[in-house]
Amino acid sequence: MGKTLIKRLEVGMLGTNCYIVMDDDTREGYIIDPGAEARKIVDVASGAGLKCKAVLCTHGHMDHVGAVGKVAEAVEAPVMISERDSGILAGAGQGVVGRLSALRVSKPKEGVLDRFEPGQDLDFGGHEVRVVPTPGHTPGSVSFITGGNIFCGDLVFQGSIGRTDLRGGSLTDLLDSVRRYVWPLGDDARIFPGHGPDTTVRVERRNNPYLRDLEPEV
Repeated sequence: MGKTLIKRLEVGMLGTNCYIVMDDDTREGYIIDPGAEARKIVDVASGAGLKCKAVLCTHGHMDHVGAVGKVAEAVEAPVMISERDSGILAGAGQGVVGRLSALRVSKPKEGVLDRFEPGQDLDFGGHEVRVVPTPGHTPGSVSFITGGNIFCGDLVFQGSIGRTDLRGGSLTDLLDSVRRYVWPLGDDARIFPGHGPDTTVRVERRNNPYLRDLEPEV
């Protein structure tokens, strides 16, 4: 088992973070949140020698899944998303905005789409990835925990949190998700968000105005 390599690509008009997470020895790994610019993502993955086990989606917003079908086809890997957020990849977004967004998403081919099970574990090159439910930004948002890293989509940003005023959002659920799954990782754990620079649990506990008074789950 080698070291975990993390490559961050900023893609699309909203500057979404797409991550390539892989084992340094086996080159096995995952692509997380290919929101746009499929060719750019595929080129970086190919240049790194990635043997992609799956394309993972933290949630079902267009800026995080927009290029998922094209990327999955190019790297010959399945797509995984939570059941509750999977509608956009089947062309069944909710509401007018959701349906319009679904029309613009590159959808996976039939038989390629898979849904996460609650608490499901994945692996790459001997490393474990824990899939945890972190609703709040969307009802079906999930995060991926491996080693001392959490890839959390639009749950926590450096100095901020994900929006909860969109359809299906809940501030109560978001804060509970942070309390249950982010704080217990410890101060040195690194947070890789869906937008902006990575940060640490220590920094966000001390400085994030939305989270400073949030106590860990007892």
